[in-house]
Amino acid sequence: MMPWFGSSLKMRIAVVSVLLFLAGISLITFFATRILHDDMQEVLSKQQLTTVNYIARDIDAKVTLRLESLKRVALNMPEALFSNPPAMQQWLEDRKAIHTLFPIGLMVIPPDGGPTIGDAPRLKTRPKSFVDRDWFIGATTTRQPFISKPLIARATKEPALVIAIPIFDANQKLLGVLAGVTPLATPGFLDLILGTSPGKNGSYQLVSPQHHLVVLTSDAETAVTPMPNTGDDPVLDAAVNGLRGIKIIRNAANQDELVASAEVPRSNWLLVARQSTDDAFEPVSNTLRNTLLITALLSLPSIVVLFAVLSRLLKPIALLARELHEMAEGKRPMQPVATHTADEVADVAHSFNRLQDRLLEQEQRLAEMAHHDMLTGLPNRRLIDERLENELHRIQRNHLGLALLFLDLDGFKPVNDTHGHGIGDRVLGEIAHRLQAAVRDVDTVARLGGDEFLILLTDTEKPQKAAERVAQKCINALAEAIVINDLQIHVGVSIGIAVCAGEQAGTTTVKQLVSQADSAMYQAKAEGRNRYVLQASATPSTDS
Repeated sequence: MMPWFGSSLKMRIAVVSVLLFLAGISLITFFATRILHDDMQEVLSKQQLTTVNYIARDIDAKVTLRLESLKRVALNMPEALFSNPPAMQQWLEDRKAIHTLFPIGLMVIPPDGGPTIGDAPRLKTRPKSFVDRDWFIGATTTRQPFISKPLIARATKEPALVIAIPIFDANQKLLGVLAGVTPLATPGFLDLILGTSPGKNGSYQLVSPQHHLVVLTSDAETAVTPMPNTGDDPVLDAAVNGLRGIKIIRNAANQDELVASAEVPRSNWLLVARQSTDDAFEPVSNTLRNTLLITALLSLPSIVVLFAVLSRLLKPIALLARELHEMAEGKRPMQPVATHTADEVADVAHSFNRLQDRLLEQEQRLAEMAHHDMLTGLPNRRLIDERLENELHRIQRNHLGLALLFLDLDGFKPVNDTHGHGIGDRVLGEIAHRLQAAVRDVDTVARLGGDEFLILLTDTEKPQKAAERVAQKCINALAEAIVINDLQIHVGVSIGIAVCAGEQAGTTTVKQLVSQADSAMYQAKAEGRNRYVLQASATPSTDS
């Protein structure tokens, strides 16, 4: 027997109890924190992957929007304009809606490559020939829409992307190429990457492997630059060689990084999010450190108190560990961890609950972002397409009808140009409010982007009359000045209407209805704006 134990049995029991307590509490803490560490690490990894997938889908949707919008403009371009440059110039300048998507270039190039037949906006720095540009070569040789490699626009010296659409006459002879140029840094395009980063010191990298280019990163200065050589950056090498999802990779500086990668299919790009594991899992480290601190504090009570409360102290820890373990194994659903104590175990449980609540809120926020316009809160194109598809099926059964209104604001661009985008955003918010007030609760008002809106009218026996009534209400509602601070802002609206009865729904698609309403809207603009036009031969009605 060692002399420092003393001759007192009470002391020896106390010392042995303390050692057993420390050993026991250490083991329990180790297993509980291990489970918590693994669960939190998995949750944080999934969160980064979810964010990357969302941003990649958002970029793909915006590229698709620009491609489809340019196709629609090309489809509506009169053949006679190709032999009349002044008329072509005026026609391009009148396409106000498309200018927001291609702010530095909407051009028509002849089959020989230049100079342009028309371009909006007109730039003196516009090249006289485009025969060496990959998008012109691609569009004329493949005779299909073509997305360029990321480039520095010769006219503006800005990083940009060009989408080119070949246009043919009735005999499939090439009339020319319609090209739209979008700056990579334009608001509403790649702004989810610029100036943002995963974690505190991470970065997003949007790369084009087929062109061996870095398209854009969180730092705009690195836009359209060559990718590192193979072997210089193991993270990008892994992404280019097929890494998809989430993985920890050791970089060239011998540091571990949490890497998430997702494809942007339309443009064949890759989006890579990377951050050091130290930053990514800092909350896990903090939780472990706090848990160890709690363990140290629990070892301080006296021997007498230890004997009295030992079982009670261990029971909540065991319960918490078992609940977390069962959640990790899927034996019970993810739910708040209940605790009836007010000690350190409760702190761990509350921290876990708060983390779980934050993750659930973020999931709900991401789901909301996927279906709603962030500026106005209205449903976006994806959500209204789903509702329109459902209504087409439903009216086949109830023999009612529906109407679709395509709204494009008149005179909105000067608001942004004169007063700035901040005022423009407030104007769009007020317009969204007025449009919602003009329809029933069962109807849907959606924003497509820019200054375009859709209104879906459902459950109506006379969809044409209902649509004309709502269209006139919208025109009247927007006729009143919008007051922002001391400004009185006036905008109008051109509305195209497409209707569908129950017997037509079986042969009508969402794309057809939207296209009909869109064409009618362009007719309303052509006939003087601030009016509505019904699809086909309907008679337009002007604002009184």
